[in-house]
This record gives sequence, structure tokens and C-alpha cells, in this order.
Amino acid sequence: MSQDQNTNDVCEACGTIVELGSVITEDDTVLILPFTGADKASVEQLAQKYIDAAKARFATVEVTTQESHGADSVTLEVSLSFECTAEKLIFEMNLSTIK
Repeated sequence: MSQDQNTNDVCEACGTIVELGSVITEDDTVLILPFTGADKASVEQLAQKYIDAAKARFATVEVTTQESHGADSVTLEVSLSFECTAEKLIFEMNLSTIK
């Protein structure tokens, strides 16, 4: 069975059909992770776990942070800039393993 040249390639997973190009774009290399808590020390400690995990897996990842304060909370926004989209996706897939 051959595919028509003009037909888009699609993949089927879990009953859904998605065009690969709609999931992965070559310029999607920045992951922004917001961390919010009651005090700055605990927020920084949690964020550092994710920063360390990113640097351990991808030595070239660039990290920037931005801190903001609410009435009774602190938010630290961590931006991880990867060299390519694949690195970002690999890291995202492993986020649940960071403890």
C-alpha cells in the first residue's frame, strides 16, 4: 500500500492522529518552568533540582531565572534554553522522574 505524495504523514497514538510537524518545531528550544512557594529558600531549592537535572543531561543548556513576589508567595520562573528541540522534548519527558 503506497501513500499519495500529497498526503501528510500522520502518526496514530491513543486513538488520536497528529501531524508530527504540529508537535515538533525546530525553534521550540526554550522550556519555562514556574516554581511558587511560601518562602524563597524552598522555591530556590526545588528549582535547583530541575536546573541540576537539565545540566546533568545536557551540558550546554542555558539557564535564566526571574523572581517575583506576591502578597504571601514567591515565584521563580526558570527558563531552560536547549540547543535543539529534541533535547527539550527529552527533558520534558523525564520531568516526572525529578525528585
